[in-house]
Amino acid sequence: MALPRGKGCLSCTTVLWYITFVGCGVNYMIRSNINIAIVAMVKKRPSDGSAVASECYHSDFNLTGNYSLNESLSQVELIDVDDEIRFDWDEHQQSVVMGAFFWLYWATQVPAGMMAQYFGSKKVFGIGNLMVSITTLLIPLSASLDYRALVTLRAFQGVCGGFCFPSLSYIISRWIPTNERGKFMSAFMGSSVGAALTFPLCGMIIHFLNWQAVFYITGAIGILWFIGWWYLVYDNPVDHPRISESELQHIQNAIGDTISEKKLPIPWFKILTSWPLIVNLLLAWGCIWGMFTILTQAPTYFRNVHGWSVQKVGFFSGLPHVCRTSFAIIVGYVCDHLLSSGKLSVTAVRKLAGFITNILQGIFMLGLAFSGCNSVMATICLTAALTVSGAETSGSLATYIDLSPNFAGVLMGIGNMICVTPGFLSAAVVGALTYKNQSSEQWKKIFLISAGILLPPGFLHLLRSSSEVQEWNFPKSLAKELKHDISAKDVEAQQRLTSEHETEDHQNTEEKQNHIL
Repeated sequence: MALPRGKGCLSCTTVLWYITFVGCGVNYMIRSNINIAIVAMVKKRPSDGSAVASECYHSDFNLTGNYSLNESLSQVELIDVDDEIRFDWDEHQQSVVMGAFFWLYWATQVPAGMMAQYFGSKKVFGIGNLMVSITTLLIPLSASLDYRALVTLRAFQGVCGGFCFPSLSYIISRWIPTNERGKFMSAFMGSSVGAALTFPLCGMIIHFLNWQAVFYITGAIGILWFIGWWYLVYDNPVDHPRISESELQHIQNAIGDTISEKKLPIPWFKILTSWPLIVNLLLAWGCIWGMFTILTQAPTYFRNVHGWSVQKVGFFSGLPHVCRTSFAIIVGYVCDHLLSSGKLSVTAVRKLAGFITNILQGIFMLGLAFSGCNSVMATICLTAALTVSGAETSGSLATYIDLSPNFAGVLMGIGNMICVTPGFLSAAVVGALTYKNQSSEQWKKIFLISAGILLPPGFLHLLRSSSEVQEWNFPKSLAKELKHDISAKDVEAQQRLTSEHETEDHQNTEEKQNHIL
């Protein structure tokens, strides 16, 4: 964030990056905490002889000392000792619990972008995150009532969480110039850091406390973040009381007249039929499918296929997210340098990022599919696949704002509405393919499906995408107003110039007369 700074403090843009980064982390911490907590929430169901266990299974799986291990010649079974605080949910019920967050998450995406135009990102993003944080405190209670009560609560959390990410595009379009957008968009990778911290943090909480504490602690963290967000963030640079004149001028000069402060009519038909947007949506959908498959299923995969303990699952499930965030920041700086130096156009830079997010991720997903019982190879491929997906901040996410700064919230809302479907579809696919069958062969099918979804849109984006500002960014009515304003200013300037010349001529005439006298 190399912008001019006020004396003795961080620049307001830098503060905005950090608080946005943490906010994205809080959002993903709360949506993914159940993915690791469910390992301790659910009883190990005794085998009825029909379930197929993984041939890769090792006996280091031990949940916080509450399970005793019985080994037989045929299989390894875990016998639950602490029945009263665990639930007898099968694979289908577990997948429903984990996927319920995304059932209605899509419904608030477009409204979120529209609401941000009227109320600003501060209110929409802040209150959305606050509601998700408060409701997570109720998860232990709802789980104890019935798994369907928990599903209902998770679905409501999805509604609240859906308001968050699309609303951020409003504040980004007003604070961040195009050639600095890649660096700033890395703030979205706070989501990966949140997930990365969640897995080991929740593993430790479960080990030393209990699974209920996971939701109480993460919910409290979210509420504390909201307090900081509310007092530190302003939607427009000009409204910020602590911004320096140099930073404000830098932002205003760099953004120029691509942003209108007027409430513009949304050109729905042109947006929905925009080929650059459609290609970008396909790219994002494929990337999100791969990312969500790993994000939500990595703990279950390592637990059931490789037999890892909850502490080990927590650590190695969180590691890829740290790598993803670091990679996103590096790619952001590289892409911004290529833009500002003029070495690549905006479209070429976004194509490069799209190649990384989908094509490289698809290749690593293929490696994961064929890793079999090799846990080292599986860890490497899974980590690499999630790492390269971090380039989406410089690719599909930045493209929404590139295509239309004025309607970026609407575009991102449409994108998130469509791209949320992998959240529950991938969970449903995993649940169906692994029901009573946790063999590596079934998980191979899951990863092959993910690779097949990643690669085609990656190649399409490479060949047919564009990230230039679209003509419908300014509706015709506004263009006429702008033209009229410019013409009025030209007339005013011409009149002022004429008046100045007349004054000068009058003064010269007086001087000549005085000289003659």
